[in-house]
Amino acid sequence: MLANPQNLDIGALLQSPSLSPFALALKSSKYMLVVPNRHTSVYTRLWCGYEAYLAFQSNKIIQTAAPPIWRQVWLAWFMMLPALLIGLMVGSMSKVHHLEGAKQLMLLMRTLALLASLVSQNCGQIRLCLIANHIGLASGAAAVMEIAWSDPHDALPLLPQNIDEQASTVWYTRVSMLAYFLLAEIDRLNWQTEISETEQLQNQFGGTIRQAACSQVQDELNIRHEIGDQVDEVDKVIHVLLKAGLTSDALRDAYLRGVELEHAGVVQVAIPAIVLGPHLFLSFSHLLRCIVMFSSHHAEVHWSQIHWFLTSLQASSIFARCCFLTLLFTRPIDERCFMLNAMAKIVAPILFCFFLESQVVYCFLLSLYHLSFLVVLFFAALGIRGTLKLPCGRFFTQVFLSRVLSCRLATSSPDESDDIADEKSLTTSCSSRSEGFGSSSS
Repeated sequence: MLANPQNLDIGALLQSPSLSPFALALKSSKYMLVVPNRHTSVYTRLWCGYEAYLAFQSNKIIQTAAPPIWRQVWLAWFMMLPALLIGLMVGSMSKVHHLEGAKQLMLLMRTLALLASLVSQNCGQIRLCLIANHIGLASGAAAVMEIAWSDPHDALPLLPQNIDEQASTVWYTRVSMLAYFLLAEIDRLNWQTEISETEQLQNQFGGTIRQAACSQVQDELNIRHEIGDQVDEVDKVIHVLLKAGLTSDALRDAYLRGVELEHAGVVQVAIPAIVLGPHLFLSFSHLLRCIVMFSSHHAEVHWSQIHWFLTSLQASSIFARCCFLTLLFTRPIDERCFMLNAMAKIVAPILFCFFLESQVVYCFLLSLYHLSFLVVLFFAALGIRGTLKLPCGRFFTQVFLSRVLSCRLATSSPDESDDIADEKSLTTSCSSRSEGFGSSSS
C-alpha cells in the first residue's frame, strides 16, 4: 500500500505492473499481509488479485490481518468471574460444611470439567465453546477448593511417592483445569476474529478474479496480460486464504489432495501454552529431583520398575518438547500452525482425562501423556507435506489442520475441484458488484 505514492499521478509507474513500486516491494518481502475491507472484498479489485498472483509466483506466505484482541480477552475473563466465584463457593461449602456426598459432588465437578474441555476443544459453534469454558471454569474452581481444604494425606495415592509429591501432583492437575479454560477463551476469540475477517474478504467476491475490475481500463489490460493463463491458480490461492486465513505452497498442496482447510490458520494456544510452559518446567524439576535422589549417598532409594519406566518416559518427553520448541522457532508460520494444532489434537484428550484423577488408569495415562510428545515431535519433523506422504496422511493432516474435530475429506480430484469452483463462480456471477470500493491494502 505504501510503496505507491497514492496521492500522485502514478500512471507512468504502472505501465508495467511487474515493475511497479509495490510489486518490487512485495518481491523483497518475506510475507504478504491482506487487510480486509468491511465494505467489500479487496478481491473485487484486480490490483489485489494481481498481488495474490505475485505472491503465488514468488512462493510467498499470505496471511489475513486481524486486529488485536487483548481488550476482548480481558473483557471475556471479567465475564468469567461469576462462574469462577460460583465454583469456589461450591468447593468451599462441600468441604467446610461437610456436605453429604461431597466426594461424589467433586467427582461430578471433575467429570463436568472433562466434558467441557472436550466441547471447548472440538466444538464447531462459538457460543457452545463460550458456555463450555464457563462451565469448565466453575467445575475446575470447585475442584481446586476441594484440595485446598483437604489434608495432603487425603490426596489420591496416584503413585508410590511421598505425601508432598502427591499433593503437588493433584494441585497441579486441578490448577491446569483453570488455566486451560482461561486460555481457551483466547482460542475462541481468535477463531471468532478469523471468521469475521473471512466474511469481509468474501463480501461481494464472485469466487474468481475474472470478475474483478480496475478503475483504469489500461491497467486492467496490462494486469490480465501478465497473469495470462494463471487465473485458476490465483483463484486457488485466494480460495485457500478464504478457507484457512492463511495460504502457502504446503497448504495449497494439502488442498489439492482433498484436505478441508476450514480455519486451518487459527492456532489453538491453550494446550501448547500449558504443556510447553508450566508442565515442562514441572517435569524438568521432577526429573532433577529424581536424579538427585538416585545419586545421593545419604539415603537408600529403592525404585520399582514402574518408577524407572515412568522416569525414563518423562526424560524422553522433556527431550521431545525441547526439540519441538527448537523446530517451532525455525519453521515458517504455516508449519508453526500445523505443529501447534497437532500438539493440541494429540495431547489434549490425554491431558483432559487426568481431570478424573482415576487411580486405576493413572499410570497408563501418564505413560500415554509422555509418549504423546514423541508422536507430536514425529509429525512436527515431517511437516505438512511429509505428513501428506504417509499412509492415511490426508486423514492426519485433516485432523490436525481442522479447527473442528472432523475426519471429512474431499473426494474429488483437483480437476473436479476446479470444475466445482467454476460452477460456483458462474452461480455467484449474477450477484451485483458494488461500484464503489472502500480503502484496503495488502
